[in-house]
Amino acid sequence: MAAKLKKDFFKISNIKLKSRLIVGTGKYKSFKETAKAVKASGADMVTVALRRVNILDKKKPILTDYLNPK
Repeated sequence: MAAKLKKDFFKISNIKLKSRLIVGTGKYKSFKETAKAVKASGADMVTVALRRVNILDKKKPILTDYLNPK
């Protein structure tokens, strides 16, 4: 008989995460590639590389166009 696995969560303050995997955004060539990698990984937490933050040109896409910050 297989043992039942207890559901394990990683909790920070009042936020429960299902995955302890953290994915960074700095190594991908595009926002689309970043979004695909994050979704495929199943990670609940993403670190954002500063070069991925566009604060000057409002016409250019930003990471949150591809990934929901929640």
